[in-house]
Amino acid sequence: MEEKIFDGSFFRGLNRIKLVIRITMQGGRSGMRKSAAKGSSVEFADFREYAHGDDIRRIDWNTYGRMEKLFVKLFVEEREAYYSVITDTSGSMNFGIKDKGICAARLAGAISYMALNNLDRVRLSAICEDKIVNSSDFTGRQGFNKAVAWLENMEFAGKTDLYKSIRGIPFNQKGVTVIISDLLSKDTTDENISSIADTIRYLRYMKQEVLILHVLSPEEMNPELEGTIGLEDAETGDILKVTATSHLCRQYKRVLERFINRVEECAKHYQAHYVPVCSDETIDMFIYKGIRSGQLENI
Repeated sequence: MEEKIFDGSFFRGLNRIKLVIRITMQGGRSGMRKSAAKGSSVEFADFREYAHGDDIRRIDWNTYGRMEKLFVKLFVEEREAYYSVITDTSGSMNFGIKDKGICAARLAGAISYMALNNLDRVRLSAICEDKIVNSSDFTGRQGFNKAVAWLENMEFAGKTDLYKSIRGIPFNQKGVTVIISDLLSKDTTDENISSIADTIRYLRYMKQEVLILHVLSPEEMNPELEGTIGLEDAETGDILKVTATSHLCRQYKRVLERFINRVEECAKHYQAHYVPVCSDETIDMFIYKGIRSGQLENI
Protein backbone atom coordinates (compact mmCIF):
# COMPACT_ATOMS: atom_id res chain seq x y z
CA MET A 1 0.00 0.00 0.00
CA GLU A 2 1.67 3.25 -1.13
CA GLU A 3 -0.85 5.57 0.52
CA LYS A 4 -0.22 6.21 4.22
CA ILE A 5 -2.86 4.28 6.11
CA PHE A 6 -2.86 6.05 9.45
CA ASP A 7 -2.43 9.77 8.86
CA GLY A 8 -3.23 12.87 10.93
CA SER A 9 -6.85 13.12 9.78
CA PHE A 10 -7.38 9.52 10.86
CA PHE A 11 -6.35 10.22 14.43
CA ARG A 12 -8.21 13.50 14.86
CA GLY A 13 -11.64 11.88 14.84
CA LEU A 14 -10.90 9.06 17.26
CA ASN A 15 -11.19 10.72 20.65
CA ARG A 16 -14.78 11.87 20.15
CA ILE A 17 -16.46 8.51 20.04
CA LYS A 18 -16.84 5.12 21.62
CA LEU A 19 -18.35 1.85 20.57
CA VAL A 20 -21.81 1.05 21.82
CA ILE A 21 -22.15 -2.51 23.09
CA ARG A 22 -25.71 -3.54 23.87
CA ILE A 23 -24.80 -6.72 25.63
CA THR A 24 -23.89 -7.44 29.23
CA MET A 25 -20.39 -8.85 29.27
CA GLN A 26 -19.61 -11.98 31.25
CA GLY A 27 -16.17 -13.28 32.08
CA GLY A 28 -12.83 -11.64 31.39
CA ARG A 29 -10.67 -9.42 33.53
CA SER A 30 -11.67 -6.20 35.21
CA GLY A 31 -12.55 -3.55 32.65
CA MET A 32 -15.13 -0.91 31.82
CA ARG A 33 -18.14 -2.98 30.64
CA LYS A 34 -20.99 -3.91 32.94
CA SER A 35 -21.19 -7.60 33.74
CA ALA A 36 -23.96 -9.87 34.96
CA ALA A 37 -21.57 -10.79 37.78
CA LYS A 38 -21.97 -8.97 41.07
CA GLY A 39 -18.86 -7.28 42.40
CA SER A 40 -17.63 -4.13 44.07
CA SER A 41 -18.03 -1.30 41.58
CA VAL A 42 -19.87 1.87 42.60
CA GLU A 43 -23.07 1.13 40.66
CA PHE A 44 -25.80 -0.47 42.76
CA ALA A 45 -27.40 -3.64 41.38
CA ASP A 46 -29.55 -5.36 44.02
CA PHE A 47 -30.01 -6.46 47.65
CA ARG A 48 -29.80 -9.89 49.16
CA GLU A 49 -30.24 -11.14 52.70
CA TYR A 50 -27.14 -11.08 54.88
CA ALA A 51 -25.27 -14.37 55.20
CA HIS A 52 -22.53 -15.33 57.65
CA GLY A 53 -19.18 -14.13 56.33
CA ASP A 54 -20.50 -11.18 54.32
CA ASP A 55 -18.68 -7.88 54.60
CA ILE A 56 -20.56 -5.95 57.30
CA ARG A 57 -19.63 -2.70 55.52
CA ARG A 58 -22.15 -3.65 52.82
CA ILE A 59 -25.08 -3.95 55.23
CA ASP A 60 -27.82 -1.48 54.38
CA TRP A 61 -28.91 -0.12 57.77
CA ASN A 62 -31.79 1.88 56.31
CA THR A 63 -33.35 -1.35 55.06
CA TYR A 64 -32.73 -2.95 58.45
CA GLY A 65 -34.57 -0.06 60.11
CA ARG A 66 -37.62 -0.68 57.89
CA MET A 67 -37.66 -4.48 57.77
CA GLU A 68 -35.69 -5.47 60.88
CA LYS A 69 -33.68 -7.89 58.76
CA LEU A 70 -30.10 -7.57 57.57
CA PHE A 71 -29.52 -7.06 53.84
CA VAL A 72 -26.30 -6.39 51.97
CA LYS A 73 -25.93 -4.28 48.84
CA LEU A 74 -24.76 -5.87 45.61
CA PHE A 75 -23.01 -3.85 42.93
CA VAL A 76 -22.45 -4.31 39.23
CA GLU A 77 -18.94 -5.55 38.54
CA GLU A 78 -17.34 -4.20 35.42
CA ARG A 79 -15.59 -6.39 32.85
CA GLU A 80 -13.60 -5.79 29.74
CA ALA A 81 -15.28 -6.51 26.42
CA TYR A 82 -13.55 -8.80 23.93
CA TYR A 83 -13.42 -7.56 20.33
CA SER A 84 -12.67 -9.80 17.37
CA VAL A 85 -11.99 -7.52 14.39
CA ILE A 86 -11.99 -9.57 11.18
CA THR A 87 -10.75 -8.07 7.90
CA ASP A 88 -11.42 -9.64 4.51
CA THR A 89 -8.04 -9.56 2.73
CA SER A 90 -9.15 -11.11 -0.57
CA GLY A 91 -8.01 -9.62 -3.88
CA SER A 92 -11.28 -7.78 -4.46
CA MET A 93 -10.46 -5.58 -1.45
CA ASN A 94 -7.37 -4.31 -3.29
CA PHE A 95 -9.45 -2.16 -5.61
CA GLY A 96 -10.53 1.41 -6.15
CA ILE A 97 -8.93 4.81 -6.58
CA LYS A 98 -9.69 5.06 -2.87
CA ASP A 99 -8.48 1.57 -2.09
CA LYS A 100 -10.93 -0.63 -0.16
CA GLY A 101 -8.02 -2.36 1.57
CA ILE A 102 -6.71 0.91 3.00
CA CYS A 103 -10.24 1.83 4.07
CA ALA A 104 -10.64 -1.58 5.76
CA ALA A 105 -7.34 -1.20 7.61
CA ARG A 106 -8.38 2.25 8.83
CA LEU A 107 -11.74 0.95 9.99
CA ALA A 108 -10.05 -1.89 11.85
CA GLY A 109 -7.66 0.64 13.37
CA ALA A 110 -10.50 2.92 14.44
CA ILE A 111 -12.41 0.06 16.06
CA SER A 112 -9.23 -1.12 17.81
CA TYR A 113 -8.44 2.36 19.09
CA MET A 114 -11.91 2.90 20.50
CA ALA A 115 -11.97 -0.48 22.19
CA LEU A 116 -8.46 -0.24 23.63
CA ASN A 117 -9.08 3.32 24.79
CA ASN A 118 -12.05 1.94 26.70
CA LEU A 119 -9.76 -0.66 28.33
CA ASP A 120 -11.25 -3.52 26.33
CA ARG A 121 -9.34 -6.40 24.69
CA VAL A 122 -8.83 -6.70 20.92
CA ARG A 123 -7.84 -9.52 18.58
CA LEU A 124 -7.31 -8.82 14.88
CA SER A 125 -7.83 -11.43 12.16
CA ALA A 126 -7.08 -11.36 8.43
CA ILE A 127 -8.92 -13.95 6.33
CA CYS A 128 -8.17 -15.07 2.78
CA GLU A 129 -8.94 -18.43 1.11
CA ASP A 130 -8.10 -21.12 3.69
CA LYS A 131 -5.55 -18.90 5.43
CA ILE A 132 -6.42 -17.19 8.70
CA VAL A 133 -3.90 -14.93 10.41
CA ASN A 134 -4.76 -13.99 13.99
CA SER A 135 -2.91 -11.42 16.06
CA SER A 136 -2.19 -11.83 19.73
CA ASP A 137 -4.60 -10.09 22.08
CA PHE A 138 -3.97 -6.36 22.43
CA THR A 139 -4.79 -4.65 25.73
CA GLY A 140 -4.43 -1.19 27.18
CA ARG A 141 -3.99 2.08 25.35
CA GLN A 142 -0.39 1.15 24.57
CA GLY A 143 -1.66 -1.85 22.62
CA PHE A 144 -2.85 0.43 19.81
CA ASN A 145 0.65 0.93 18.38
CA LYS A 146 1.03 -2.83 18.13
CA ALA A 147 -2.37 -3.11 16.43
CA VAL A 148 -1.40 -0.43 13.91
CA ALA A 149 1.85 -2.22 13.07
CA TRP A 150 -0.07 -5.47 12.58
CA LEU A 151 -2.64 -3.84 10.29
CA GLU A 152 0.02 -2.14 8.17
CA ASN A 153 1.40 -5.56 7.22
CA MET A 154 -1.85 -6.95 5.81
CA GLU A 155 -1.74 -8.04 2.16
CA PHE A 156 -4.78 -8.29 -0.11
CA ALA A 157 -4.86 -11.12 -2.65
CA GLY A 158 -6.71 -14.34 -3.49
CA LYS A 159 -10.27 -15.37 -2.63
CA THR A 160 -12.26 -15.62 0.59
CA ASP A 161 -15.05 -17.89 1.75
CA LEU A 162 -16.40 -15.73 4.57
CA TYR A 163 -18.36 -18.44 6.38
CA LYS A 164 -15.65 -21.09 6.13
CA SER A 165 -12.93 -18.68 7.19
CA ILE A 166 -14.75 -17.31 10.21
CA ARG A 167 -15.55 -20.82 11.45
CA GLY A 168 -11.78 -21.30 11.71
CA ILE A 169 -11.41 -18.45 14.22
CA PRO A 170 -11.69 -19.41 17.91
CA PHE A 171 -14.39 -17.67 19.95
CA ASN A 172 -13.77 -18.64 23.55
CA GLN A 173 -15.93 -16.05 25.26
CA LYS A 174 -18.87 -13.76 24.77
CA GLY A 175 -17.89 -10.61 22.92
CA VAL A 176 -18.18 -8.41 19.86
CA THR A 177 -17.18 -9.49 16.36
CA VAL A 178 -16.63 -6.85 13.69
CA ILE A 179 -16.53 -8.03 10.05
CA ILE A 180 -14.95 -5.65 7.53
CA SER A 181 -15.57 -6.87 3.98
CA ASP A 182 -16.92 -5.99 0.54
CA LEU A 183 -19.05 -9.17 0.83
CA LEU A 184 -18.34 -9.92 -2.85
CA SER A 185 -18.43 -13.51 -4.04
CA LYS A 186 -18.49 -15.59 -7.22
CA ASP A 187 -21.68 -17.18 -5.89
CA THR A 188 -25.12 -16.16 -7.03
CA THR A 189 -26.82 -13.46 -4.98
CA ASP A 190 -29.00 -16.02 -3.18
CA GLU A 191 -25.98 -18.19 -2.34
CA ASN A 192 -24.03 -15.16 -1.14
CA ILE A 193 -26.87 -13.97 1.09
CA SER A 194 -27.20 -17.51 2.45
CA SER A 195 -23.48 -17.55 3.29
CA ILE A 196 -23.76 -14.19 5.06
CA ALA A 197 -26.78 -15.44 7.03
CA ASP A 198 -24.91 -18.62 8.01
CA THR A 199 -21.97 -16.50 9.17
CA ILE A 200 -24.15 -14.27 11.36
CA ARG A 201 -26.07 -17.24 12.79
CA TYR A 202 -22.81 -18.98 13.66
CA LEU A 203 -21.42 -15.91 15.40
CA ARG A 204 -24.65 -15.36 17.32
CA TYR A 205 -24.50 -19.02 18.39
CA MET A 206 -20.97 -18.32 19.64
CA LYS A 207 -22.42 -15.51 21.79
CA GLN A 208 -21.09 -12.68 19.67
CA GLU A 209 -22.67 -9.32 19.01
CA VAL A 210 -22.04 -8.78 15.30
CA LEU A 211 -21.20 -5.58 13.46
CA ILE A 212 -20.77 -5.74 9.67
CA LEU A 213 -18.90 -2.90 7.95
CA HIS A 214 -19.70 -3.33 4.24
CA VAL A 215 -16.96 -1.60 2.23
CA LEU A 216 -17.43 -0.69 -1.44
CA SER A 217 -15.46 1.69 -3.67
CA PRO A 218 -16.99 4.70 -5.45
CA GLU A 219 -16.39 2.91 -8.77
CA GLU A 220 -18.46 -0.05 -7.58
CA MET A 221 -21.26 2.11 -6.25
CA ASN A 222 -21.44 4.47 -9.24
CA PRO A 223 -19.60 3.01 -12.24
CA GLU A 224 -18.85 5.43 -15.05
CA LEU A 225 -18.12 3.14 -17.97
CA GLU A 226 -18.53 3.55 -21.72
CA GLY A 227 -18.06 1.35 -24.74
CA THR A 228 -16.87 -2.24 -24.95
CA ILE A 229 -14.55 -3.04 -22.08
CA GLY A 230 -13.05 -6.03 -20.28
CA LEU A 231 -13.89 -6.41 -16.60
CA GLU A 232 -11.28 -8.41 -14.71
CA ASP A 233 -12.19 -10.41 -11.63
CA ALA A 234 -9.72 -9.21 -8.98
CA GLU A 235 -9.73 -12.60 -7.22
CA THR A 236 -9.60 -15.06 -10.13
CA GLY A 237 -8.23 -13.02 -13.03
CA ASP A 238 -11.20 -13.98 -15.23
CA ILE A 239 -12.16 -11.33 -17.79
CA LEU A 240 -15.71 -10.56 -18.81
CA LYS A 241 -16.24 -8.42 -21.91
CA VAL A 242 -19.27 -6.13 -21.75
CA THR A 243 -20.61 -3.18 -23.67
CA ALA A 244 -21.27 -0.47 -21.12
CA THR A 245 -24.42 1.54 -21.77
CA SER A 246 -26.43 3.88 -19.57
CA HIS A 247 -29.14 1.19 -19.38
CA LEU A 248 -26.62 -1.43 -18.23
CA CYS A 249 -25.23 0.93 -15.56
CA ARG A 250 -28.73 1.66 -14.25
CA GLN A 251 -29.50 -2.06 -14.16
CA TYR A 252 -26.25 -2.70 -12.27
CA LYS A 253 -27.12 -0.04 -9.69
CA ARG A 254 -30.56 -1.60 -9.13
CA VAL A 255 -29.01 -5.04 -8.60
CA LEU A 256 -26.41 -3.59 -6.19
CA GLU A 257 -29.09 -1.70 -4.26
CA ARG A 258 -31.18 -4.88 -3.90
CA PHE A 259 -28.11 -6.75 -2.67
CA ILE A 260 -27.30 -4.08 -0.07
CA ASN A 261 -30.93 -4.04 1.10
CA ARG A 262 -30.97 -7.84 1.42
CA VAL A 263 -27.73 -7.84 3.43
CA GLU A 264 -29.18 -5.17 5.73
CA GLU A 265 -32.41 -7.14 6.15
CA CYS A 266 -30.44 -10.31 6.84
CA ALA A 267 -28.39 -8.55 9.51
CA LYS A 268 -31.50 -7.10 11.12
CA HIS A 269 -33.26 -10.48 11.09
CA TYR A 270 -30.41 -12.13 13.00
CA GLN A 271 -29.92 -9.16 15.34
CA ALA A 272 -26.64 -8.02 13.84
CA HIS A 273 -25.66 -4.43 13.08
CA TYR A 274 -24.88 -3.28 9.55
CA VAL A 275 -23.14 -0.13 8.29
CA PRO A 276 -22.34 0.40 4.58
CA VAL A 277 -19.09 2.27 3.99
CA CYS A 278 -17.73 3.89 0.82
CA SER A 279 -13.94 3.66 0.62
CA ASP A 280 -13.62 7.41 -0.01
CA GLU A 281 -15.26 8.22 3.33
CA THR A 282 -13.11 9.70 6.06
CA ILE A 283 -13.18 8.25 9.54
CA ASP A 284 -15.24 11.27 10.62
CA MET A 285 -17.85 10.43 7.96
CA PHE A 286 -17.92 6.82 9.13
CA ILE A 287 -18.32 7.97 12.74
CA TYR A 288 -21.21 10.26 11.81
CA LYS A 289 -22.95 7.47 9.88
CA GLY A 290 -22.41 5.10 12.80
CA ILE A 291 -23.93 7.57 15.22
CA ARG A 292 -26.93 8.14 12.95
CA SER A 293 -27.51 4.39 12.63
CA GLY A 294 -27.14 3.81 16.37
CA GLN A 295 -23.94 1.74 16.23
CA LEU A 296 -21.71 4.46 17.67
CA GLU A 297 -22.38 7.39 19.91
CA ASN A 298 -20.51 10.40 21.30
CA ILE A 299 -18.58 9.95 24.50
